[in-house]
Amino acid sequence: MVGVVVLGMLLVLCLAGGAVAYFALRGEPASTPSPSPVAAAPASPSPLPRPSLAPAACLIGSWRETSYTANWEMYGNKIQFTGAGTLMRIDADGTMATVDKVTRRGAGYGDRYEVIHNGTTKLNYVADDKTINYSSPRTTGTTTLKVNGRQRASEPLKATITPEAYSCKDDRLRLFGEVYSSEWERILPPGRPV
Repeated sequence: MVGVVVLGMLLVLCLAGGAVAYFALRGEPASTPSPSPVAAAPASPSPLPRPSLAPAACLIGSWRETSYTANWEMYGNKIQFTGAGTLMRIDADGTMATVDKVTRRGAGYGDRYEVIHNGTTKLNYVADDKTINYSSPRTTGTTTLKVNGRQRASEPLKATITPEAYSCKDDRLRLFGEVYSSEWERILPPGRPV
């Protein structure tokens, strides 16, 4: 039976709570008295900067995959697959969901490969400022393998829950797994400028 390469990317996140501490340094009082008989007015403290959101808060929202690259083993050979199109929703309550209607394509050693994911995945996650960890995956749908245009295998969609490294800033997200990486853009509400 031909093994099917399954979707190796699911996202997840948990808001890591955190507070930023700021320390204000005050100058030491002068060791000699002031030449002026008028007492100096106390300096008003300058306002502290507002703390930024915890790094994992950037993950919250809806995302569209713009680039996906993976190196999967096919019949004993490493093949690079590319694609895009998965939709992902990451919620602040520690849950996430993906919708896959995507085809990952690769070629090598005289063969063309297509791995077609069609389904949904829901799971739980926690995240710190560098890593997302997943649990309790629930999937519906199928993964189909085609070689040179002919279907070779099909099986239920599966979720991989190995930790992912991530980088998130503004409306851009990058995810890194053991054998893949992906880039995402935030899906903005209507009327919000890009």
